[in-house]
Amino acid sequence: MKVTETFDIERILALNEEEINSLTFKELMQLIDMIKNYFISSELDIEKQIELYAKAILLLTRAREKLIAIKKQKEEIDKKYEDFLKSVEE
Repeated sequence: MKVTETFDIERILALNEEEINSLTFKELMQLIDMIKNYFISSELDIEKQIELYAKAILLLTRAREKLIAIKKQKEEIDKKYEDFLKSVEE
């Protein structure tokens, strides 16, 4: 999925939790960037701004969760590799 081609602000606001959870880290960051750019380039009414702000926080939270999971996965791989090296050296 190409987030930048298929999403506009209304589509971002309509995302539900399941859809957000299915996005990759890269897609989440693209959507966050789109929201940031929209804030910079347009004058929104305060109601729309708060909706976008809330959605951005949800997207950032999910991106952080994914990043933490990836970090843990990398640490596990590194540990397995260290264990392998120790077994080879012995």
